[in-house]
Amino acid sequence: MTGLSRRRVLGMTGAGVAIAGAGGDDLDPARCGGDLCVQACAHDPQVAVHAIRNLAWIGFGKVAVRWSQLGFGRTSSTSRAQTTPRNLFGFKDGTNNLKAEDTGALDEHVWVRTEDGPEWLVGGTYLVARRIRMHIEIWDRTSLTEQEAVVGRGKGSGAPLGQLGEFDPVDLHVRGEGGKPLIAPDAHIRLASAESLGGAKILRRGYNFTDGSDGLGHLDAGLFFLCFNRDSRTQFVPMQRALSTKDAMMEYLEHTGSAHFACPPGVREGGYWGETLFA
Repeated sequence: MTGLSRRRVLGMTGAGVAIAGAGGDDLDPARCGGDLCVQACAHDPQVAVHAIRNLAWIGFGKVAVRWSQLGFGRTSSTSRAQTTPRNLFGFKDGTNNLKAEDTGALDEHVWVRTEDGPEWLVGGTYLVARRIRMHIEIWDRTSLTEQEAVVGRGKGSGAPLGQLGEFDPVDLHVRGEGGKPLIAPDAHIRLASAESLGGAKILRRGYNFTDGSDGLGHLDAGLFFLCFNRDSRTQFVPMQRALSTKDAMMEYLEHTGSAHFACPPGVREGGYWGETLFA
């Protein structure tokens, strides 16, 4: 993904902005914002990089690359035909993600409606991008029991604590010995659940990244978080605020980049991208 900044006046004025969490952020301004966003995906990273290079060349004199991030793999499944991938902490990630087959849920949580406005964005969506460094060395020194308590799932099976299978419904109320909740109040899956967020959901479509080391022998690696939602103010932002202030996993994470973009609806036959805005 690449963020572009204007050198001269562009036709599009809806600039991407950084979304800050309530805590745990160490945002690098050089990795935030931008006026336009380009996401190129390919099985071979050389193809994606070359596509971005050509687009930047076409825009030479009008735009300049502000920042970019090369990712690999998937950090969530977006279809029931996909197996759930594992993130760099070794856990299955994105089990409860919205799926392509859930068209009703996508209509409710992803696509902008007429009553939402603006008119040019109806049928489109909002993209949130967050570069999240994962302190893998610290995580690896944490016991398996503690890791599972932080996530709220078994590391091997991916099952919610208290359940047997990965796709068993999460029960936030199940209790263990002494009446203590099996899924802790500060567990990641509890705080990110729709039940804890008034029904809010997002469509995740992020990637892993590795950018070498930090000079101290620690990996500069983690999650390039991408999500799409109908209204970031009522979906992503409340979720991020809850995670940034209460999530036990924040001990192992550092948010270093952030951006927010409006994505116009898809191209119709005979049309062009952004037609609803520019026409």
